[in-house]
Amino acid sequence: MVRPEVLRAGLVGYGIGKVYAAALRNVEMYYAGLPSVRLVAVATASDASSQLAVEQGGFERYTTDYRELLASEDLDLVVIAAPNYLHHEMLLAALATNKAIYTDKPLANNLREARDIVERARALGRDAQLSFTLRYCPAVRYARTLLQEGRLGDIYSFRLSYYRSSYRNPEKPLRWKAEMAKSGGGVLNDLVPHLADLLIWLVGMPERVVAQTRTFIGERPVAKDSSERIHVETDDHVIIQAMLPGGSIGTIEAGRLIAGAINNVTVEVYGSDGSLRWDSMNPNYLYIADGTKASDDQSWRQIPTVQTYPGALIPGMDVAVGGMRFYIEACADFLAKTQNHQPYDPGLEQGLLVQEVIEMAIESAHSGRWVKRPMEGEGNDGIV
Repeated sequence: MVRPEVLRAGLVGYGIGKVYAAALRNVEMYYAGLPSVRLVAVATASDASSQLAVEQGGFERYTTDYRELLASEDLDLVVIAAPNYLHHEMLLAALATNKAIYTDKPLANNLREARDIVERARALGRDAQLSFTLRYCPAVRYARTLLQEGRLGDIYSFRLSYYRSSYRNPEKPLRWKAEMAKSGGGVLNDLVPHLADLLIWLVGMPERVVAQTRTFIGERPVAKDSSERIHVETDDHVIIQAMLPGGSIGTIEAGRLIAGAINNVTVEVYGSDGSLRWDSMNPNYLYIADGTKASDDQSWRQIPTVQTYPGALIPGMDVAVGGMRFYIEACADFLAKTQNHQPYDPGLEQGLLVQEVIEMAIESAHSGRWVKRPMEGEGNDGIV
């Protein structure tokens, strides 16, 4: 058997980046024929974090200058896993190279930056894959199949939510996530991108939204155990009502102060012929109600989807699935498309659509009115 090629990877950022590194390194255990990945270089903001990445992740070298990493001629791909406010400059620099690019969500800090990235990519004939990992749960993929086949009929409504308890402690610093200039939003530019991607991918792109945001903890320490406080500019909670071109209506809701939540994502879609729902804390099943049956036979059915990954060598379809498997599958998809010179999906264009939803919600929260989708190249002056 011919040994698959080896792709040499560079990583920028070692927060969420460590998860991407672990996923890339393990893809070859799951799929035959895909390139194996050699973790060559890592770039972080400090020597300490870079050295930790080398020790934990097995990278061969490190730097504190991402430009040095991007200029390296011994890398085939780069993963951007830096804070939101650095995505724009890093992606523009990465697009100017010949390296394959995998980037954390969101695409950028705001719609202007996202458009700039996409316009540069179009001009260069380049693209990158975004890390919308929830797509890679088998239950979510089965939901998309049902929707594409029209099994739910005309879509009436939808509800997507993402709840975490990660910042309930008012003494926990938000660091760069407290500042709009660095984060582009609180849960709006952190949790909502996942939900917006799923809504667009499963049901469609909203044509108008109205949103409300709340910041419930207005001050936090600048650093752990610090007595100095900083004003929190970003939202702790958001509720978005969205309308699709065909008349479907629904909500997107996200919060980071939810008692009892861990990493709770729910997706619900309701149509003329049926309904479906999925919960990330019960990821092995998709729940379906068939509205075409007699009224006394329309109760929810539990459909096991577990590890339904065609072609996977391990661990077997009878083993429960978990979140890390979604990251591995996303990276496997990225490597396969890179190897076969196929378009990335989700690519930069999808990232731009997601950024439009976020920008519409921010504008609506500020104005208190419905905001329609802006046309490409225009400012967001679509208040209605």
